[in-house]
Amino acid sequence: MSRPLFRFLGTEIRHLEQAGLAYPEMVLGSAQGPIISAFGRQLANFASSDYLGLCAHPAVKRAAISAVDTWGVGVASPRLATGTLPVHADLERALAEHLGAEEALVCASGYHANTGLFESLVGERDYVFCDEQSRPSLADGIRLCRARVYSYRNQDMGHLEERLKRSRAARFRVVVTDGVFALSGSVAPLRDIYGLATKYDALVAVDDSHGIGVLGAAGRGTHNQLGVESIDLVTGTFGTVLGGGAGGFVAGRKEILTWLRQKSRPHLTSTALAPPAVAAALKCLEIVRTEPQRQETLARNVAFFRRALLDHGQSVMEGEHPAVAVMIRDAVTAQRLTDLLHRKDVFAIGFCHPVVPEDTARIRFQVTMLHSDKALRHAADAVAEGVAHLEAFAQRKRARPDGSD
Repeated sequence: MSRPLFRFLGTEIRHLEQAGLAYPEMVLGSAQGPIISAFGRQLANFASSDYLGLCAHPAVKRAAISAVDTWGVGVASPRLATGTLPVHADLERALAEHLGAEEALVCASGYHANTGLFESLVGERDYVFCDEQSRPSLADGIRLCRARVYSYRNQDMGHLEERLKRSRAARFRVVVTDGVFALSGSVAPLRDIYGLATKYDALVAVDDSHGIGVLGAAGRGTHNQLGVESIDLVTGTFGTVLGGGAGGFVAGRKEILTWLRQKSRPHLTSTALAPPAVAAALKCLEIVRTEPQRQETLARNVAFFRRALLDHGQSVMEGEHPAVAVMIRDAVTAQRLTDLLHRKDVFAIGFCHPVVPEDTARIRFQVTMLHSDKALRHAADAVAEGVAHLEAFAQRKRARPDGSD
């Protein structure tokens, strides 16, 4: 027993709670969907990445159940030890074809896909250039490698080129970015990034967890949306659009994928993705490819919601992605507005520094194709009412001589 450690943790936890930075886990009383049961109430759910409504799709559930009957719950070992099931190989072939990649590798999670990538590819003689707002699993994967790491300002191609110009001593160069930055809904300028990569002989690695299924023809992702025809590396997760279950993947050049199968530590040492999760993701990929009306409905809902917010005079970050960020800027105001939304049965998540840059606090609404016009309008109205309430409260506070609440 380490009493000093326990005292330290107790103090730090209290500090988190007092600062309003402790996030209690919410226990749901229902399956994932546009309406969820929580806190003993029914809430309009704007906190899920289930953009195409596939989490509880009947065909997806049947595919998972059938896989259990055929292959069991799991394989109880890494694929290196127990072999690859046909369902794993089927999903890898389908992913590669869908993305226009040469090969794909299914991993235990999106986190494993990113953390197993860089340490097996680059070393101390190599340079990695990472967008400063890349997702945490990319950042963690980069930390595990021994390469020299340089961040560049979010989507700032001038800054990226400055970095690349100074990398003449590098053996290999890798540019790393999200395809879609999920906290803003903005899309990375992949055509420009690939242009710089060609100029400076660099590899491009893109995490497209929030692009695949949503952007591009038949949901083929950010590369397809922006007209980038040749893909170096794409990583992603099945935990967002493709069913919301477990698992992740790496797709790209054959030589890289062959190397990862031999050298990626998470792939070599982690229990293989469970067959029902694999089958569910495979069915989701089929639905994305064969039911383009889901993308069309989603795009309509996103446009409807953005228009409703703008009609109320709200500051909305530009874009067409279903992750819609309403800019609040002040962190305390964002937290108070989130609480007010919960009281109005709207569940959305607020983000502040250090998750986002200082003075850019925001509330993110994740729109799905299953949201009704009524739910979308109610959420937009609730934002406007909450902002008006907080502004009136601030005015009253400023009018008091002592500034008290």
